[in-house]
Amino acid sequence: MQENQVAVLIDGDNISPKYAEYIKQEATRIGRIKISRLYGSINSPSVKSWYSVLPKYGITPMLQICYTKGKSIADQALTIDAMDILYSGEVDTICLVTSDSDFTKLAYRIKESGKMLIGMGEQKTNESLAQACDEFKVLDLIYQIDDSGEQEEDVPIEETEDDTEEEDTADIEFEDVKAISIPTVEEIVDMISNKLDDEWDNLATVGTYLSKQIPGFDVRNYGYKNMRQLIENHKARFEIKSEVAKDGIHRVFYARMRTE
Repeated sequence: MQENQVAVLIDGDNISPKYAEYIKQEATRIGRIKISRLYGSINSPSVKSWYSVLPKYGITPMLQICYTKGKSIADQALTIDAMDILYSGEVDTICLVTSDSDFTKLAYRIKESGKMLIGMGEQKTNESLAQACDEFKVLDLIYQIDDSGEQEEDVPIEETEDDTEEEDTADIEFEDVKAISIPTVEEIVDMISNKLDDEWDNLATVGTYLSKQIPGFDVRNYGYKNMRQLIENHKARFEIKSEVAKDGIHRVFYARMRTE
């Protein structure tokens, strides 16, 4: 069986290089990284901060020269490349790494093509973008948990200026931009309770269920390494068991509601 082929497209103007290691880890977990690219303006301070980590993580820089203020040439380049990758048929999964909701339309187009779409961004990401992805990883939450204590100096994300004349929007009502909301662990446990009954259910299935219900869900957001640790920490509500997998090496874990 052919290994899953993955393309990683990073919005360098919008994402800090401190997440580089985690981005690669997540992409490698999905399959073989066939394409890994960083997009951004050649003069952007946030993009320049990526230079030192590009060789270490095998990322190809796709830097753009911005000729006009307020025009994101790099975003256009990322979008064009994403469409080229779709039509090439060479990858099975695309990892779109950005917190910019301007990529929401692209995200839906990738899903419509039948490709798996994994989004990665910070908690400030508009929920519409997270909802468009099959899975969405919240980078800053995972980074806070996995960080060993060494603090890196963040390079501020550069805001582009738009020289076009602003319209009078006083009489126009806008829907509030809704950032990703992270449920409490108690709410997560309640959702698991609604999913489980007195029959044993594979924990991998439970994790997939939560990922589909909650944009940005990752059990590590709550300080647990995996679903098994979360379930074991709530034994008053759940029972857990394991069986040897078909390969004879690994173990498969199951859970159900405690019936006592």
